[in-house]
Amino acid sequence: MGTLIDRFTRAAVRKGIRQGLLAGDGKWLAAGAVAWLVRFLMKKNEPAVVLEQLKVGETIVVANIGPQHGRAARRARRRGIAAAEAAPDASGRVPAE
Repeated sequence: MGTLIDRFTRAAVRKGIRQGLLAGDGKWLAAGAVAWLVRFLMKKNEPAVVLEQLKVGETIVVANIGPQHGRAARRARRRGIAAAEAAPDASGRVPAE
């Protein structure tokens, strides 16, 4: 997140809470809410970054575990079950349905 935008939105949220919520000024409350929304949406797209130093013999495994909930997850689970049922057995043949 850009530091200038970050500083501006942080200040606007703070001012919106003080002047809008505590003092009762609706304009500052709306400005603070918009600034908070901008901060929320900008942080939502930030990738997770992990920095660690590896020791000798350690490895890294990077995996995408896919969707965990919702329609896409249900669809993926159905496909996974269907793929497991149609998987070849030890002889390499796909079992007949």
